[in-house]
Amino acid sequence: MNEVAVADNIQENDIYIFVKIGNSSYAFPALNVLEIIKLVELEYPEKMSYFIAGILEYKGQVIHIVDLRSVLKIETKEYDVNTHILIMQGKDGIYGIIADYISDIKKIDTTIIAPPPYTTENCFTKGIYLNNGTSTVVVNIDLLENWLKDTQSSSTSFSEKASSLLPRDIRSKEILHQRKMQLIAKSEDVSYKGLQNKNVYISFIIGNNTYCLEIDYVGGFYKYLETNVIKVPCTPDFIKGLISIKGDYITIIDLRKYFDNEFSKLTDKSTIIAIQSKDFKIGFIVDEISDTMNIPSAELFQSKAKGKNLKSDTRNEIIEYVRDDKLYLVLNIVEILGNERLYVG
Repeated sequence: MNEVAVADNIQENDIYIFVKIGNSSYAFPALNVLEIIKLVELEYPEKMSYFIAGILEYKGQVIHIVDLRSVLKIETKEYDVNTHILIMQGKDGIYGIIADYISDIKKIDTTIIAPPPYTTENCFTKGIYLNNGTSTVVVNIDLLENWLKDTQSSSTSFSEKASSLLPRDIRSKEILHQRKMQLIAKSEDVSYKGLQNKNVYISFIIGNNTYCLEIDYVGGFYKYLETNVIKVPCTPDFIKGLISIKGDYITIIDLRKYFDNEFSKLTDKSTIIAIQSKDFKIGFIVDEISDTMNIPSAELFQSKAKGKNLKSDTRNEIIEYVRDDKLYLVLNIVEILGNERLYVG
């Protein structure tokens, strides 16, 4: 079996969102993550706890946005337009957590999470996940929420520092305000159930287009420039080559060349998405990982039924989906994996 695929005994709630906060890596259970969004314009009440970055209207309710850097004693730096917010479903409601960026979304074997090497009264660490020499703090959501609840009720001092962390240049302010208004304007009454829901997709950029891939098919993410691609002779030009992941070889496909007949422009943001499949070992090169989004199956079916102006050789492999006047190209992974052109013999 492909090493980036998931062992049969790992359950859906073992999907984790890996984020960077400061120089450290933290993992949050995807079961509790409703959505990942880019930073938006925040509002500030007269009083709030020191670890609250601001408040936000989300799907008809006002939620707190938590900056864990204040709690973890990490140096606070200004946010930028690429800062992310994890929208979390808690026991008592919804809240957000600030993250510098999303580094990975993958399933892990929770049995190999080492217990924390320390115990403190306010510790909300489930344990330490070690992978390829790097360590990630796995967050215990229940303990974190209990701590936030207890601390918030006893500490309500407002700090002007919170509002000063948002970008202050005019262009960034415009972007944050526009994102906020788009978020408020969402009228879909969608019941999110976390990333274990088959309606949740990872979006990513290729050229000038935004593509989407169902989260269940994602086996891992790898920075392209950090891999060693082995060229394979006598293969189609959209096959970039092979990479070795823990001794297992994966065929790497340049999706931009495959769909648009143009080679990808490789940068430090170029990422390989390893596809989780029992039968095939394959990865897609994309320009940049973007966000997550929920796409109800019924809406995709309607888009597919309309028929779109796609090239005849990709018509069954892409479904055009429009939301808020923006076009998304949703990969029909079943059709793609069934195309024999993709595989090196």
